[in-house]
Amino acid sequence: MRCLFLFPLLFTIGCSGKNPQDPNCPCKKKKQVLHINIVDEPQTLDPRKVRSLNDANLIGLFMEGLMRIQKDGTTAPAVAEKYSVSKDMKSYRFHLKETKWSNGDPVTAHDFVYAWKKVLTPSFLADNAFQLYPIKNAAFVKQGLLPVSMLGVNAIDDYTLAVELDQATPYFLELLTLPAFFPVHQGTDRQTPDWHKNPEMFVSNGPFQMQEWRHNDQITAVKNGNYWDKSAVKLEEITMIMVDAETGLKMFTSGEIDWEGSPFSVIPLDALASLQEKKMIEKHPLLGTYWIRVNTELAPFHTEELRKSLALAINREEIVTHIVEGVPATGIVPASFGLQDSPYFCDGSDEEAASFFNAALQKEKLTIEKLPEITLTYIADTKNHRIAQIIQDQWYKVLQISINLEPLERKIYFDRISKGDFQLACGSWVADFRDPINFLEVFKSKNIGTNNTNWESLDYQKALEASYTLLAPSERKEALKKSEEILMAEMPVIPIFHYTMLTVKQNRLKDVVLTDAGHIDFKWASFVE
Repeated sequence: MRCLFLFPLLFTIGCSGKNPQDPNCPCKKKKQVLHINIVDEPQTLDPRKVRSLNDANLIGLFMEGLMRIQKDGTTAPAVAEKYSVSKDMKSYRFHLKETKWSNGDPVTAHDFVYAWKKVLTPSFLADNAFQLYPIKNAAFVKQGLLPVSMLGVNAIDDYTLAVELDQATPYFLELLTLPAFFPVHQGTDRQTPDWHKNPEMFVSNGPFQMQEWRHNDQITAVKNGNYWDKSAVKLEEITMIMVDAETGLKMFTSGEIDWEGSPFSVIPLDALASLQEKKMIEKHPLLGTYWIRVNTELAPFHTEELRKSLALAINREEIVTHIVEGVPATGIVPASFGLQDSPYFCDGSDEEAASFFNAALQKEKLTIEKLPEITLTYIADTKNHRIAQIIQDQWYKVLQISINLEPLERKIYFDRISKGDFQLACGSWVADFRDPINFLEVFKSKNIGTNNTNWESLDYQKALEASYTLLAPSERKEALKKSEEILMAEMPVIPIFHYTMLTVKQNRLKDVVLTDAGHIDFKWASFVE
């Protein structure tokens, strides 16, 4: 756990006594150089293996796919010049621009085919491989049931890519903006598989290219002179430091960094009141849910009644009132998608929680004294620790059970979760694109790398798959609603709250794009006088 430091002079001492928000402040940088805090070392900058939102946002600086989210939130061609779609919405043809990699080589349709097939190779570890499953035969290829040659993607020539889908997928173009669909420089990947760890070997095709990577310290990106839309890129350089949120906020107020808070960092809890009073905080909606994954293969968590008792004994209103900015979650899909007509359960239902808990003990022929030791695992930071502490206290008050808290460093946490080496684990999910299926598909199968609960349900799969073929919005919505109802009835994941993003930025910084899916884009950003 990181210690929370308070800086009594935090909002008065920066910039030699002058306000860093003042454009005349001498500390302000005149060049187009952006400084941000990304807090932690990336887990990976291989677009095919990216799992966390932070890493996906970093990849978006360096890499680009067929499509890109624009300043107005729409999806538009990027590496693609144009595309056509068949009447049944199952066949796509993309005509590529003549773009270049940062090393000067052309970006071709073959680079896309190579990257996508690599993601779907059974032996290649890629947690987000399921994002490619709308492509014809993709799921069967990943499972080793069909050869990769039968994947529905083909390079017609160097600049024409044909893609066949299993069924119409209304959000397919949005999927193409995700890192899993980005191309990879074939020659580099074959010769140096660890190219994504080495700035000297990091071949990219996005707005920026990597100049330096001092691991666990700083990443420096510079404008990519070979980027096809380089005239739109105003920033000359982006310096990404790695410090805790408290230090990051201190550096922001002294003018050393230009953006702090979401999506890379958090605003320290003890600084919120002062920042809000000074009207420096900006709030942004986020399509994300903080939840607790339950390892349903381990006793006693295989018991549905126990999982429900834990969910109902949590008072979410207390958490969002005292610890985080957010909205209590009684489902995993944010309410803005409109799936819930009413809550799937009532927040903080102590009596009902106790009833389910007693039923679980009877079913398993246990007493509280004989209940196995329970551990709640989470990434070590101040916010997670406070959330874990309040849940620990609530479970003790309502159910009279004591649990252990296990904070872990980020990389160790994700390694443990992916191996199923946990009982209960705090975590979160932020939508990659604006569709409820993005939350629901996480739990479609226990073999999906992002599920990690060891839970699956045939009824759930059927409801989810029914939504694939329904093009009428109302019918599709009903199928997705049924999916969430099943998930909340069996509770392999316990929703806690839906996110709100909090940020502070220097006034001179303009045109940073931050979407409600938590994706930040500095392609169009610049400092104005």
